[in-house]
Amino acid sequence: MGELNIELVSEADIPMMMAFWSDTPGLGVGNEEESLRDFIRRNPTTCLLAKSGDSIVSTVLGGFDGRRGYIYHLAVHPNYQRQGWGTKMLQEVILRLEELKAEKIHLFVFKDNQSAQAFYERQAWVKRHDIHVYSLNTRQ
Repeated sequence: MGELNIELVSEADIPMMMAFWSDTPGLGVGNEEESLRDFIRRNPTTCLLAKSGDSIVSTVLGGFDGRRGYIYHLAVHPNYQRQGWGTKMLQEVILRLEELKAEKIHLFVFKDNQSAQAFYERQAWVKRHDIHVYSLNTRQ
């Protein structure tokens, strides 16, 4: 694994992160800059990225609602995949959510994203069969 440092996301990173995500297969990209800015402000210690020079190599957003942790947009650039960066980023965000006293951590994976599903299963995450996710889109 090359020497890259994990750092906190800043609001200045948002445009570059959004471009990174739009080029990353398997991610749902619909984040508006303002809502992403609000998310980072609410979760200043759990939104992380790794860079090589000025380029993003990996991202992960951790959210905490006071009880549960949520992980979003764990992504690794294809040139850096299979080098341990996904695991390293996942472990770091979990550690930070645990420090906030998250009792349980959830994440969402698109059904057609087989590589992400396999990754989380290798990391000992459990696919739930007892709940369904419902969504309400309040901004049309």
